[in-house]
Amino acid sequence: MEKPIYPGATLGLIGIDFNGSALISACKQAGYNVGVYVDRPMPAVTHQADFTIVANYREKAKLHEFGENVDAVIYATTQVDAIVLKYLAKFTAVPQGVNALEIVQDRLMERAFLDQINVNVAPYVTVISLDDVYQSIDSIGYPALLKPIQRGLGERSMRINRQTDISRAADFIDAGTYLLESWIDHTSEYTMVASTDGEKVTTYPLAELVLDGQRKLIEVKTSAAVDDDMLKEMQRIMHSVASALQYRGIFSVNFYVTDTGNLYVKGLQPGLSAIGNVFDKTANVSQYEQLLRTVVGMPMHQIDHLQPALMMVVRKAQEDAIHRQWLLKDNWQYRFMMDVKKAPTSLLGFVWVTGMDSVEALQNQVDDTEVWSKELPTENGGETLTGDPRIDLPESDADQSDDGQGSDQN
Repeated sequence: MEKPIYPGATLGLIGIDFNGSALISACKQAGYNVGVYVDRPMPAVTHQADFTIVANYREKAKLHEFGENVDAVIYATTQVDAIVLKYLAKFTAVPQGVNALEIVQDRLMERAFLDQINVNVAPYVTVISLDDVYQSIDSIGYPALLKPIQRGLGERSMRINRQTDISRAADFIDAGTYLLESWIDHTSEYTMVASTDGEKVTTYPLAELVLDGQRKLIEVKTSAAVDDDMLKEMQRIMHSVASALQYRGIFSVNFYVTDTGNLYVKGLQPGLSAIGNVFDKTANVSQYEQLLRTVVGMPMHQIDHLQPALMMVVRKAQEDAIHRQWLLKDNWQYRFMMDVKKAPTSLLGFVWVTGMDSVEALQNQVDDTEVWSKELPTENGGETLTGDPRIDLPESDADQSDDGQGSDQN
């Protein structure tokens, strides 16, 4: 980067979500003033900021005002369009750059990027009409996922399990290009989180994900155990991504593994993630601190694994049960969200389960509580931690039912 950004300067945060308050806190603790730009009021998240601008992401006058009043802009997630960051770069520094955003916000560009660095991705083709789907499905196979090329809030993806499902896509495909991608059956899902200063890379321990039947995140385990060759390949991919992405900051790569041991990359995510919160209690530096260090010009912190842990995702339907555990468990730590929606699947918070010498022992303790043993209701309205790349897991697009119907993604 051109010059370091010292404490006392003002950092502008944009594209924040429920992780925003933790990022603001990290900036304040490091001695920075903080300005926040949000496209809707988020008082429970932004109350620590020195100033907040609430306006549409395309409102140039407000973006100009924001850029003129901060020394640098940090995007926390990919839910803000790359064109917005390009505009802000006229008025202030954007240390993370915009290349990573441009790549992950276009599924075809992301696939091309992954092909370029020689990683396995699910077979895919581009389609623009229902006829294209009929003609292409034999080469892709069933089940398949139909997704718009451009990622965006409120977008929809559709799972096609059989030929009779294709006709239902008639109302689904509008103008534009879509990606038809094979659904690869797999036995395990993993995420590796890393930071890069544009040259060097530091990686956190591998995390294993557990999802329910609705493909909503239940828990994150770290450190995950895989064979040495697979771990080395994952680490190679992290370094390849970092060297080609033209990016500074925190990023994640999401993987899945088939029952025959084949490794596939699901997608990339520059910025913070819900999964990365597991390292708040298991590593010597959080994703928030590491992101901050990379963008202000400090050297990246060496990452040390401190202890095994489970990070459990708590939703509104589990509130009473988690309150009971809150009174009982002396090795559980909690973070509860403010202004939680009433829907049963709404995100209520996170629980870190630590203090034992193995992930297996921690899992046994969690299983004994039966808090997460019941399937959550399927009604809409809660924030999903899967399905939307800006919130959590890029390419966990099977966050819809198996009947071939598309579903709105939050």
